[in-house]
Amino acid sequence: MTRLPSTSRRTALMAGLGASFAIVARPARAAVQYRLTHPADPSHPVHIEAEKMVARIAERTNGEVKFTIFPNNALGSPVETAQQTRLGAIDFILLNPANIESMSRTIGVINIPYQFDDYAHAHRTLDSTGRDWIAQQLRTAGFQWIANFEWGFRALSNSRRPVNTPADVQGLKIRVPPELAIKAAFEALGASTQTVAFQEVYLALANKTVDGQDNPVATTFAAKFFEVQSHIALTKHIYASIMFAGNPRAWGRMNDAQRAIVTEEANAAGAAARKGVQEKEEFFLSEMQKAGVAVTRPEVAPFRDRMGPAYDQLKRALGEETWNTWAGLVRSARTA
Repeated sequence: MTRLPSTSRRTALMAGLGASFAIVARPARAAVQYRLTHPADPSHPVHIEAEKMVARIAERTNGEVKFTIFPNNALGSPVETAQQTRLGAIDFILLNPANIESMSRTIGVINIPYQFDDYAHAHRTLDSTGRDWIAQQLRTAGFQWIANFEWGFRALSNSRRPVNTPADVQGLKIRVPPELAIKAAFEALGASTQTVAFQEVYLALANKTVDGQDNPVATTFAAKFFEVQSHIALTKHIYASIMFAGNPRAWGRMNDAQRAIVTEEANAAGAAARKGVQEKEEFFLSEMQKAGVAVTRPEVAPFRDRMGPAYDQLKRALGEETWNTWAGLVRSARTA
């Protein structure tokens, strides 16, 4: 048998030992898999940017943090999945604050009708003046808040008539989600409201069980509600936020560096989703017009002036202290 020179044997031995030490010193880290759910259709900017976000997170963490996205209420209704996230059955969620009002009464302030002047004002409130307050409300409710995404301002569609003034809303039968702010707003305008689950809205509109519904333009388009509606009015009655949040225990399973990456990419995705929602709004409206839907852009002030009864109802539900604290944060954002 041919024997290696002693120098070669020592070299080979040291190389083998070095490889062994390398394996011990730098063990391969198994990927941590997380489930992320949200209610958006796959064509919606929120889902599109969420997909980009999770891809960037996987790349930047070398595959150690991976998310599987379940869009379009695949794991249950928004209220159900919020509860599951709170309990830890789901790890992360893109949630509308209105869907956790049963867990956090105070978070309902975000949906007060006609409180925001425009997108920029809403963003300054949620990202700056109201940021710490919102994070605390979500923490108290059992969620780790990470970043703001966006649904957009809600618009009213119906099959009966164009809406240009508050009087045009009176007498309409409007589908509303189980959210006090929306129900109170339409009843203050003289409409009758009926709660219908989101997945049943199209059929309710087609069968004329209700005359209309309200949602951000992108949602109305993605859900094809315009196919069974003849009018849409940009009433901008409520700004609908969507927030990236997680179960605190799932968040805690990441190390500091991973959490920093997730936060950075989530904020980038949220900003891109906001841009996409706003940029595509006019495109969606033009597509609906091509389908025969008439679009109106009523003045907001007369609608806001009719909100007194809704504000009284919401103030009682939220509590005077919460109402006043939040109103101060909204005012501060006008000059921030």
